[in-house]
Amino acid sequence: MLGIDATTGPCSVALAVDGTVLSRVAHARRGQSATILAFADELLAEAGIARPAVDAIACTRGPGSFTGVRISTGVGQGLAMGLDRPVVGLSTLQVVAEAVLQADAAPDGAVVLLDARMGEVYGGLFRRGAGTESTTVAVSAEWLGPPVSPSLPAGQWCGAGSGFAAYPPLAQATGLTGVWSDCVPDMGAAMELARHALARGDAIPAAELEPVYLRNRVARPA
Repeated sequence: MLGIDATTGPCSVALAVDGTVLSRVAHARRGQSATILAFADELLAEAGIARPAVDAIACTRGPGSFTGVRISTGVGQGLAMGLDRPVVGLSTLQVVAEAVLQADAAPDGAVVLLDARMGEVYGGLFRRGAGTESTTVAVSAEWLGPPVSPSLPAGQWCGAGSGFAAYPPLAQATGLTGVWSDCVPDMGAAMELARHALARGDAIPAAELEPVYLRNRVARPA
């Protein structure tokens, strides 16, 4: 399975082959589409397989920057259509949670807040999966709102995402065990999440993939 992300600016591409995950990351915020395709070809060459051997495409579908979400879903959809393969759409917020909970074994879950500009954040709560259900599981609907501390379920929770960097008081007010404000989507860490989704039958035809913006307007009147 090939996974791609560009929803928050940096590009992340990963390839899962027989339990091994290969990945590439670029922090340049221009030319993301070309970078994603180049990385995909590099990883396929490294694994010694051709594009038609890919079983499915996984891509983040948002929320994130308007342009980044368009690139991530557009390239993912294009690759899936070109190969006639299904696509697994992943939440950007859950992919961030996946990365931080793999890196930190202590917390029971993660509150992910991404800077949405305009004085708002994208947010979501995710706990560790139990058994084989998944690696992480959403415990709230994702939201767009002012940067206020969310109510957390019982247990130990960490924070992750650019929202904590944009609004530092959030880290102090929520009583989190730790905060990873520089954590961005990492498809290398998300391929197990994508594998669970594919096994559950959550893959869809490429034409049905829809971006998730959460915000209906990208600009406010003067």
